[in-house]
This record gives sequence, C-alpha cells and structure tokens, in this order.
Amino acid sequence: MRNKLIQAVPLVLCLLLAACATPQEEVTTAPTSTVKLVHTGSSIDDLLAYHQALRKMSPPELGRELQSLNGRTPGALVSVQKAMALCLTRDMADLARAQTLLSNVLADTGAQADSVKPLANLLAFNLAEIRRQADNAERSGQQARENQRKLDQLSEKLEALKNIERSMPLTPGK
Repeated sequence: MRNKLIQAVPLVLCLLLAACATPQEEVTTAPTSTVKLVHTGSSIDDLLAYHQALRKMSPPELGRELQSLNGRTPGALVSVQKAMALCLTRDMADLARAQTLLSNVLADTGAQADSVKPLANLLAFNLAEIRRQADNAERSGQQARENQRKLDQLSEKLEALKNIERSMPLTPGK
C-alpha cells in the first residue's frame, strides 16, 4: 500500500502542475499607470570609463591630465573629473582639493551637476573615509613614536639604576 502511495505522488504532482498550466480566462483591464524606462547616454557611465582610464595612467601622465583639466572650462563634469584625478595622486593636499571640488558639485543646482550628483556623493563619502583613515593612521604613528620614546627613556633609567647598583660596594653578609 505504501509503495503504491509513493508511486502515486509523482502522478498527483504532474496533474497539479498541468492544472496550473491550463489557460485561465483572460481578464482584460486597462493599465492604471505606465512606466517608461528610458536609457540615455549617462554622464556617470562616461565618468566611470574615464576613471578606468585614469587608473591606468602613470604619475607623469596623471600630472599632464590634471594640467589639461585645469585648462578646460569649469563645470560640474570637469570638477568630478579633476576630483577623480586628484584622488589617484594619494597626496593629502590633493585629497582635500578633490573633496572641495566634490562639495561644490553637490551644492551646484545646475542640470549638469544634477546628472553627476550621485557619483559625486559617492566619491565625497569615499574621500572622507580615506581622510579619516589617514588621520587615524597618523595618530597611531604618533602614538607609537611617543610610546617608543617613553620605552627608550625607561630603558635608560633602568640601565642607570643597574650601573648605580654595580658601583655600590658589596656589604658583608648580614
């Protein structure tokens, strides 16, 4: 009996699937709203491709690219491009300049700025995080140097105490 039940399970499942697959009466109703997805050439896509090209540049090429960007007409797009190039120099002053450029783009109300604000916001957040980590690393380095200086001072004091102890005359056993 149990064996027949096990054999019947696949048959029942097939019948259930067939019942689900049979066409139902079509209900025709007008859609209440329509959504149009329009894909336009995005400046963000262009900026991401530009960033990939920047990453492949050597430091002298990056410097020439920055000079080229400085000669272009200022705008939100150029500001984001400059910020991207400045980020790759890894100089703290350049990171601060890049963050200022991105802040200006985020504050801009123009149409070009609106199209790049999501990327500018992401880059600004990442720059703030990089600067925070660099500050933490610098503080840790300063603390390590200070701890090493204190350790050296304590070692010198210990050696001085050992020298004093060695120079003391031995007293006969008590």
